[in-house]
Amino acid sequence: MVEENKTENVDEPTIKFADDGKEHKINEMPDNAKELMARWQEKKQIRDEFIIKANNDIDDLNTLLGSYEARMKNILEPAEDELKIEVQ
Repeated sequence: MVEENKTENVDEPTIKFADDGKEHKINEMPDNAKELMARWQEKKQIRDEFIIKANNDIDDLNTLLGSYEARMKNILEPAEDELKIEVQ
């Protein structure tokens, strides 16, 4: 029985600067472009993580603000049953 060697067709990573722009293979770029690409990828990851954290912080703050508003309303506008005064 003969066994076939199956190789997957893996696309090489590329970069292009416009949707219809030329694709540049990263492994064929000069070293200084590769260095900039590595820095770009690192900064992009930091930016993306910053955005995620900021969105989570905004959500947390909105929840906290809503809680404060509800507590203030309970203080300033107590429910009817809390307003009952015993008259003797």
